[in-house]
Amino acid sequence: MNARALRSPVLSMTLTLCLASPSAFAAEGQAIDAVQAETAVAIDTDAQALARFDLLYALSAHHPNERHRLYGQKAAATGNWRDAAKAFRMAARYADKYSQHRLSLLYWHGVGVREDRVLGYLWADIAAERGYPQFLAIRERMWRELTPAQQADVIRRGPALYAEYGDPASKRRFELALTQSRLNVTGSRTGFDGGVGITSGDKLRGTMANVNDALILATVHAPSRTDPQRYWEAEDRAWKNGIVRVGEIGDAEAGPPPPVDVPAPPTP
Repeated sequence: MNARALRSPVLSMTLTLCLASPSAFAAEGQAIDAVQAETAVAIDTDAQALARFDLLYALSAHHPNERHRLYGQKAAATGNWRDAAKAFRMAARYADKYSQHRLSLLYWHGVGVREDRVLGYLWADIAAERGYPQFLAIRERMWRELTPAQQADVIRRGPALYAEYGDPASKRRFELALTQSRLNVTGSRTGFDGGVGITSGDKLRGTMANVNDALILATVHAPSRTDPQRYWEAEDRAWKNGIVRVGEIGDAEAGPPPPVDVPAPPTP
């Protein structure tokens, strides 16, 4: 898959992401070794995120999903897959669909975690919760490759994971964290942006690489970053308007996955 063409300059920085390539799935019935598994879950935009770590770190000041996602990308870029899995799981607690997608691949291939294809599918299912086409296609491909016994196990294990990481719980968790973080900010009442001076402590350059980076960082307190409803609307636009190729996704011979009995998201 190619990276999506994102329309918002802020989202293009916070969502410096790419989905799995078709090589993330072996041919049916064909096993892959450890090296191939790591290749399948590696994504080149992790290195891009690492190269701009300071900017992305500063921009994620009030957003735990983005902060932990960035840690996950950094760990993935350096081959620390166990740390990557831990960081993506933390981001997943705050409704980060991309991190849930990355977890689905890690569990599917057993990279950084113990291989568990049922759990890999369940993460893919949660990642597809909002109906983003990219995630739906990957979820259906995974379902097609599960055995009947594994498909039955999905129904048994799915509700508990959804209860913790599905949008009803994780979006609420994100909103509480965002509110608390912003309450702790001290800045000027005359308009000075107290968040611009944030530095990661990891790459201690102390300044932004260029004027564009500084302009992007100046949006840290924009409504689309600080109002939860606008934030999710912006993410929806980014994912739904993206351009992604998913390779050949065949119809599942066993039919579509049955619905998991989980509570519906609350009406806004």
